[in-house]
Amino acid sequence: MTYIVEDKELNPIEQQLKSYYKKYPSRHFHLPCMQEQVQDILEASYANSQPFVSETLKPKIGEHTFISDDMDAAFVKHMRYTPAFWHEHDFFELLYVLNGQCTNTMFNQTISMKAGDICIIAPGVVHAISAFSDEDILLNILIRKSTFERSFLGLLEGDDILSDFFKRTFYQTVEIPYLLFHTGNDTQLHHYVNRAYTEYNSKNRYKKQMLNAILSEFFIALFRKHEQDIEVPNIRLNTAEENLMYILRYMQAHYTTITLKELSAFFNYSERHLQRIILKATGMTFKENIQKQKMTKAADLLLHSSLPISKICEQLGFQSFNNFRKIFYKHYQMTPTAYRNSNTAK
Repeated sequence: MTYIVEDKELNPIEQQLKSYYKKYPSRHFHLPCMQEQVQDILEASYANSQPFVSETLKPKIGEHTFISDDMDAAFVKHMRYTPAFWHEHDFFELLYVLNGQCTNTMFNQTISMKAGDICIIAPGVVHAISAFSDEDILLNILIRKSTFERSFLGLLEGDDILSDFFKRTFYQTVEIPYLLFHTGNDTQLHHYVNRAYTEYNSKNRYKKQMLNAILSEFFIALFRKHEQDIEVPNIRLNTAEENLMYILRYMQAHYTTITLKELSAFFNYSERHLQRIILKATGMTFKENIQKQKMTKAADLLLHSSLPISKICEQLGFQSFNNFRKIFYKHYQMTPTAYRNSNTAK
C-alpha cells in the first residue's frame, strides 16, 4: 500500500520551488499574494511539467482541471514551497494535513493547521495555502459538488437543524467559508485516506464506485468520531466542551420540549448570547429552528402514520391544538387534515 505520510522526499518541482524560496527571501513567498506577483517563479518551476499543470496555477480553477470526466473526486498532494497565491475553485476541497503543518488564509482569517487537521473549503472561497517545510505533507481531496452533497450532507438526513447549518455554511453565506476538524492522530481516518489515495492511483475496474464508497465511509467516521471537534469561523464559544455542534445536536435531540431558557441554563450562556450564536450559525432564531423541526416531523407523521392529529400535536409538545394548526398552516399553506388527505389521495 502507498503510505502518503511517509513520502517526504521532495520531487523535482518542489526542489526548484525550494531553491527560489531560499534565493529570494525578500519576496516572502510564504505570505498570501496575487498570482501575478509570483508568476515568474511558477512558470520557471513548472516549465518541464505536464501541460495541464498550467491550468492548476490559475486563480480560478474549474472541476475539469483536476477531476476527470469519469471520476467524482481527485487526490492531489500539495506542492511544498509553492508561493501562497490567492485562488478559488468551483468544487469542494478537503485539505488534510498528514504531517507537519501549514497555514490556510481565507478573507482576513489565517488558520494554523497541524497534523490531523481537516479543513473543508466551500466552492468559490478565495484562499491561499502556505507550506514551507520538507516535513509538511498536505493532501487535497477535491470533490464535485454533487458528490459532496451525497457523501457528506446526505449523512445528515433527518437531522434538519444540523443539515440547515451545513447548507447555510456551504451555500448561503460567506461568513462561514470553511469547517475545520481537529482529528488528532486518528489512524482510522488516515487508513481511509490511504485506501482512497491508492485506489485513485490504480487502474482497477469500478475505481470510481470504490472511491466514492471509501469517501462515504471516511465522512461517516469523521462525523461519528469528530462532530464535537469542529471549529467554526466567526462563531466563538467560551469552552471547547460547549461547542456549536453540541448545541445544535442538543436542540435536535430535544426539540419537542426544549426552551431557550432551558438551553441557555444547560450551556451556561445568557439567552441573548445563545440566540445570537444560533442565528448566526443557522440563519434562523431558536424558535424558528424548533418550529421547523416540529413541522417537518408533523408532516412525516401525517403521511406515514395513522396517529390522530391530536396525538401528533401532543407528541410534538404543543399545548394548544389551535396553535399547532396555525403554525402548520404557516409552513405548508394547508391544515394538517388537508395535508394528510391530499397526500393520501396521490
